[in-house]
Amino acid sequence: MTEPHKLFNFEFFGLCMVAFLAVCNVSVFYNLFNYLQTLGIPTGLCGLVIGAYSLTAMVLYLLGSPFLNITNAPRVMLLGMMLMIVCGIGYLFVHSLYGLIVLRIINGAGQFCTSGGVMALFVSVIPLEKSGQAFGLYSVAILLGYAGVPTIMDALAPFIPSPPYGYAAATVSLVPATWIVLRIRRRRADSSKSVPQGHLPAWTDIRVNVLQLPVALLLLLNMSYFSNWSSLFFLFKGFAQQQGLANVGAFFTVQMVSMIVIRLLAGRMFDVINKVWLVGICFIIVGLGHLALGHLPGLWAVPFVGVLFGLGMGLGYPAINGLMLQISAPHFRSLNANLMLFAVQAGFFLGPVLGGALVANWNYHGYFLASSCLAFVAAALSVALAMSSASRRFNGDGVSQLTEM
Repeated sequence: MTEPHKLFNFEFFGLCMVAFLAVCNVSVFYNLFNYLQTLGIPTGLCGLVIGAYSLTAMVLYLLGSPFLNITNAPRVMLLGMMLMIVCGIGYLFVHSLYGLIVLRIINGAGQFCTSGGVMALFVSVIPLEKSGQAFGLYSVAILLGYAGVPTIMDALAPFIPSPPYGYAAATVSLVPATWIVLRIRRRRADSSKSVPQGHLPAWTDIRVNVLQLPVALLLLLNMSYFSNWSSLFFLFKGFAQQQGLANVGAFFTVQMVSMIVIRLLAGRMFDVINKVWLVGICFIIVGLGHLALGHLPGLWAVPFVGVLFGLGMGLGYPAINGLMLQISAPHFRSLNANLMLFAVQAGFFLGPVLGGALVANWNYHGYFLASSCLAFVAAALSVALAMSSASRRFNGDGVSQLTEM
């Protein structure tokens, strides 16, 4: 297949829009924990209901990614959005513990189908030499969904009878997403003669691919990145209350705005500067951010620490994902991209679990110290990746070559 050279085309913007609209139907559940408590579900089981979503997506990314390819991706995306619509409306009618767990499991399956299909197509339409910039812009679409929906839903709360009505209303955004997917499928069908049909790689080849040092390290680094992010996201409110910080959202607003600005302004920098070193710098900055929170000189410093986290996190995602695309053989790019999404779900699952255990045993100071150590270890691994002669890149025929990254 001829490698794409143009980044900005209908497929690129369309897939970014589908990702944004899908994330809107994920972030709308930001108040699910509180809603579950109003149903009388014990607090200890609320986490199980919420976590069923991530666990389902995590398992499906691990087991289902090999079956996703550019041929079946549009159909899988349409199936995923249908499941998400059914689930969004389902919260209006399902109120029991076991019913909600089933609903969350189906919701997680829908998220896998939608996001997995998007990623399978995304890596096939972006040029390798612009992979960092592409993932930077793609991540901005995702961040906008997480940043905008909770604010909008809070503003509309007085007009919404209960949270399930908001969950159901959000599914309307999947209607234009469906049109985009149908349009992309039609465009790709028109050029099907120049697009090879997807094939299922052998499990032996998949195992060899995953066990390659660069691939395994990047999956581990991506998991560490999102473990750091998710643990801070879920645990920061308790720390803020302990410190007497009233406006918890201000920290994340500063962080998210910083990430978006960096990814928009950096652009081609993600492809000009060595991605491996960007990953190392990302984790060093994140480690310093955790140390700063653990030794906070005063509440006045919180926004500055938010900028620090925004800088580190802003550099990390485009570099890590662009690097994975760069070192993957062509026939494994879709698989590896979706395994990176498995690492995201694993990070979102492990981060709060391990972080909560650290806070329970060593308070927030111990949590920040351990998190900074994790970040610095990840930085060391990225340096090892940069210096390792085992780092591989692949030519157009999928033949591995020893080369500098």
